[in-house]
Amino acid sequence: MNREPSPVGQGVEAFLRDVERLAAQFALGTQGTREFVLAMGDRYAFIRLGDAWNLPRFLRQMAGVPPMRFGVAGFRRSLVDDKDPARHYTAFVFVGYWLPRWLAILVLWLWELAGYVRYRRRWSEADMRMGYVGLWHGALVRRYGHTVLPSLIARDLAQGKEWGHINDEKRQM
Repeated sequence: MNREPSPVGQGVEAFLRDVERLAAQFALGTQGTREFVLAMGDRYAFIRLGDAWNLPRFLRQMAGVPPMRFGVAGFRRSLVDDKDPARHYTAFVFVGYWLPRWLAILVLWLWELAGYVRYRRRWSEADMRMGYVGLWHGALVRRYGHTVLPSLIARDLAQGKEWGHINDEKRQM
């Protein structure tokens, strides 16, 4: 995969457009979806399963700066606690895709507990919420294929589209 410059600061809209372009590169069906999830994990969260044999290297990559970053603009504020929410979201889409729900939730909690220790007892509810959204989306991608992800991102990650509320268009009807 080519490494283009990271478009830092373009937010959820740039992330959405890039996910749409990436999804279009992979065939429909189980194999195309698997390839998409692997490419997405590498591109947005620096998850490279080929490096999993070297656990310290693998964990450093996952905690590091991914090839593509988008900043926080336009992301739902209740899901953001750092400068790269797309990285955290993608990591848990990846986990939610590959693991059964109970194990994916365990991984989320263990990762956040490790972060709590690493960052001097700072617990992040926003990270947990983003993690749960990512796990849910990963499970939906496993079930329905990678082409559903852009619409899930637009619906659930973008600021101003609050969950469970009737949107303005329906109110005007």
